[in-house]
Amino acid sequence: MPDSNYDKRLIEEMNRYYDARAPWHDEYMSYASNAEMKRALSPIIKTFEEVIVGRKVLEIACGTGNWTQVLAKRARSVTAIDISPRVLEIAAGKLAGCKNVSLVQADAYDLGNVKGSFDVAFSADWWSHIPRQTIPLFMDALTAKLHDKSKIIFIDMTMIDYFRQEPSVEDEHGNRVSLRVLPDGSEYRVIKNFPDETELRHALEPYGKRIVYYDFPQLVRWMAVIVRP
Repeated sequence: MPDSNYDKRLIEEMNRYYDARAPWHDEYMSYASNAEMKRALSPIIKTFEEVIVGRKVLEIACGTGNWTQVLAKRARSVTAIDISPRVLEIAAGKLAGCKNVSLVQADAYDLGNVKGSFDVAFSADWWSHIPRQTIPLFMDALTAKLHDKSKIIFIDMTMIDYFRQEPSVEDEHGNRVSLRVLPDGSEYRVIKNFPDETELRHALEPYGKRIVYYDFPQLVRWMAVIVRP
């Protein structure tokens, strides 16, 4: 975990938010089914699937397992981690028949309890929640689990009206900190950043010899593929 009290408190609050949000997660993401998700996001899936076919994949912040199902059908094996036991419980139900998937409760900033090393790291809708000041800590932990000449895939959202309308402030590190209210009335502060391509490249350049950036404006998503030395 990050060392500063501010970073630690904010990350722990986000972790509590996603654990509490687990029963409503798929509804929030508008995923009526995994098949519907795959149809909607097929241009993204087709772009990265060759990178993961037959590979050992480490998925960061797997949530309720929607992307994990996509990975499992293509990868040799998938180790999917999340810090929330409630989302992992939901993911386990969805992935019960996937023998090549291991679900592990783990902290993305400290992957010491994740066994093995991997050819590909994958994460969707996670980058935006990393405090800018803790990106090096996360990337150092992640790359320590990867083979030489491995690849990293990040997918995340671009700004839409829904996010513009939620109450938010900018903290001293330039993070956009929004206030989220769950259906039960509980409130949480959540970082949701929207970096542009230039900012992403600057953050990722120390960790790869080549970065390929994709923009999917109709899907309000971007993707970055980092090719490691």
